Amino acid sequence: MEQVLTWLKERKTLCGFIFLFFACAVFMTLYISEATAEEAYVCPKEEVANNTVAEETTEDETVTVDIKGAVVNPGVYRVSKNSIINDVIVLAGGLRDDADTSNINLSKNVSSEMMITIYTKEEVAMQEKVDTIIENNTSSTNSKTDEENTTLVNLNTADVEELMLLPGIGEAKANLIIEYRDSCGPFTSKEELMYIKGIGESIYAKLESFITV
Repeated sequence: MEQVLTWLKERKTLCGFIFLFFACAVFMTLYISEATAEEAYVCPKEEVANNTVAEETTEDETVTVDIKGAVVNPGVYRVSKNSIINDVIVLAGGLRDDADTSNINLSKNVSSEMMITIYTKEEVAMQEKVDTIIENNTSSTNSKTDEENTTLVNLNTADVEELMLLPGIGEAKANLIIEYRDSCGPFTSKEELMYIKGIGESIYAKLESFITV
């Protein structure tokens, strides 16, 4: 025993280092075990709370828009509030072959509950013809003259193509108008147009300033 004590005294510095090494080893083992235990589970309530915050943030950064008409998949889409109309068209599968975007600003920013309508080439061409009629009527004087009346579509003499120039009148309705006057006689008033199936008050209101009898 005395020899051991003498050996330890002579090598007390070495013993100190050995003791320190073992103490550090024990400390690191306990620290790693504790850290591993803390990472072994996640509080479900905290996870739900974090997900809720993330969802609220996402909701605030998006808007809902409705795209209709000549796109592959028309419908309602949720997009980033920084999106433009062209982004929504891409989400909707792109444009159909008969689409015409000459009358729409594709770089316009979308807004919440915005409705985007992509018209066909035929619809745009028809609208341009209607706009021409409106422009002709606007440029006329306030007093109606015989010359001014020639810009109106006469329900009793117009053919299918002329009737299709009217807003809301397609080929089917144009044929019904002609069938009606052939069966029932000439129109005696513009309002009589509402006797035709599919032409209600809302459509008639759009037509009234463009027709005559």
